Amino acid sequence: MQPRLKSDGRAAGWLRPVDLARMVGISASLVRTYERIGFLPAAGRSPTGYRRYTEIHVEAIQVARCLIAGYGWQQALDVMRAVHAGDIPAALAIVDACHAELHRQRAQIDDVLQTLDRLSLGTPGSSVIRTRRVVRIGAAAEIVGVRPSALRFWEQQGLLQPTRDGTTRSRFYDQEQLQRLQIVKLLRDAGYRFDAIRAVLDDLGTSRPVQARAAFEQRRQSVEAASQRTMEATSTLHRYLQTGQ
Repeated sequence: MQPRLKSDGRAAGWLRPVDLARMVGISASLVRTYERIGFLPAAGRSPTGYRRYTEIHVEAIQVARCLIAGYGWQQALDVMRAVHAGDIPAALAIVDACHAELHRQRAQIDDVLQTLDRLSLGTPGSSVIRTRRVVRIGAAAEIVGVRPSALRFWEQQGLLQPTRDGTTRSRFYDQEQLQRLQIVKLLRDAGYRFDAIRAVLDDLGTSRPVQARAAFEQRRQSVEAASQRTMEATSTLHRYLQTGQ
């Protein structure tokens, strides 16, 4: 069905970039950018080449913004591109990965909190990473999922103190250093500054993990908030898929 014409000659069912921008509260240039990179399906064009958006694009941009809040910018873009290409399995795989990453973060934080509880009770043998091995920098980096260069930088900041081979100067990380490493990684992921991380590690070193526990409790709350946003994004995506777009 063709849109009916308004008195000014524009089609009543068609929206200009500025119209769509006003409806969702962003700039017209950002609307065009969203279309260009794939957040929106391609717009139709008038005989003179002007973009013609519809209610489909209104819904798509609302879904995209919800997905950005829940999954992150790049993941949301990948999901919307897959949906508009008709590759629903690919979109769902990205969604599953987002949920899995939150589960991984929550499990890591819970492991650290359990360790801090043991430390506060004086229970021996507690460790976030349970290993009796002494590993080189490459293996240590792989354990927590960062590059070896990150470990070198964190060492320069005084957060890690690996032992060094007297001849080759190779770095070696024992169980204690691996535990410190995972705590540093979690706190860096949470946006903590180096001075705050040092304070947490110092607190752990005195077997009084009060500040450390408070930091990870706050991190767990942020993960729970992210989980709520992700759940809302998934629900919104489900409704969008139900429309057949």
